[in-house]
Amino acid sequence: MLKPHLLIPAAGVGSRMKIGYPKQYMPFVDDRNLLETTVWRLSEMSLFASVAVVVSADDAYIDHCDLPQSVRVLRCGGKTRAQSVYNGLKALELKGDEWVLVHDAARPCVSKQAICRLIERLDLGDVDGAILASPVVDTLKIVNEAGLIEQTVNRELYRSAQTPQGFHVQALIRALADRLQTATDEASAMEAVGAKIAVIDSPVSNIKVTHPDDALLAKFFLQSI
Repeated sequence: MLKPHLLIPAAGVGSRMKIGYPKQYMPFVDDRNLLETTVWRLSEMSLFASVAVVVSADDAYIDHCDLPQSVRVLRCGGKTRAQSVYNGLKALELKGDEWVLVHDAARPCVSKQAICRLIERLDLGDVDGAILASPVVDTLKIVNEAGLIEQTVNRELYRSAQTPQGFHVQALIRALADRLQTATDEASAMEAVGAKIAVIDSPVSNIKVTHPDDALLAKFFLQSI
């Protein structure tokens, strides 16, 4: 099985958490903050050729973090996620034919099994990339500006995108270059250039910690992994 590189963007401020500082540094489990929890969990899976974290140039917290010695800290984060990923990829100076997985710092519960399925899909060589995603279980409504339902859509056609998302390094750099302000994830940038992207089903336990209640759920899921 191939060994991709892993890039974890962690330059955001996480304002929706409303804790007064970046959410990736919030206390989480076992005396570790959220970023430490995510980085240690993924590093200990032994699936990656290298692991790097992207933070902002003026980050005042990262030097106090307990991270594995092998993890590189790149102080080149941008104002958007896309900018941070782009800057991080450039800083890594990887070859064009190498694969990179980009993973949210705020997704500590991703399973090794799901990542292995994603890597195995990339290893087949018939796609330009692959992402983890979960099936939509709720009924989906299209709502107008007045807050009224206009239509119910077929949820079987939809997935909630997760991370990691994996692509060839140089292809992702090129796709992001013109979409630093608009790309909400790596897949959206690659979609825009016509990439063939596989979707690997992943459980909803791969939750992104965005609001206070999410942290409680994530801690619960970690106990059962």
